[in-house]
Amino acid sequence: MELILGAVTLFVALKSLLDKNPQVVMDESGIMDNRILKNSIAWHQIQKMELTVVNNQKVLKLNVSDKFKNENFKWLFAKTAAVRLNQNPKTVLLNLDQLKINYSTLNGYLASRDSDFIPNDVNKNLTGLEKFLNKLLY
Repeated sequence: MELILGAVTLFVALKSLLDKNPQVVMDESGIMDNRILKNSIAWHQIQKMELTVVNNQKVLKLNVSDKFKNENFKWLFAKTAAVRLNQNPKTVLLNLDQLKINYSTLNGYLASRDSDFIPNDVNKNLTGLEKFLNKLLY
C-alpha cells in the first residue's frame, strides 16, 4: 500500500514540476489560478485585493462577492478553505511564493485595475529564514 501511495505521490509531484503552463493568469476578463480554480474570477466580482504576507508566504488576498460560487473552486481548495469561502465576503488567498514574479510590475497592474489598491512591497514583510531563502531562490 505504501509503495502505491509513494508512486502516486511521485507521479503527481513530477507532473506539477514539469508543467510549464502559467499557474496564475491575469487578463482583461479577470484572474485565473489554475491550481485552485475551475473558472476565472471576473474583475467586477473582486471587492478588494491586497498583496500581503500570510504565514511568511507572499499571497494575493482577494475578497470576492457571493456571486462567485464555491463550485468554481477545485474540490481540495473548497475543502481546505471552507471557512474563508463561507465568510461574507469570501476570502481567496492566491499563493505567489513559488512563482517568479516582478512585484513592481504586479503592483502597477493591480493598481490600474482597482483605484483602491495600495501597492505593497511584500519582500520587506518577510522575516528570518524565509527572507533569506526568498532572496536566494527568487
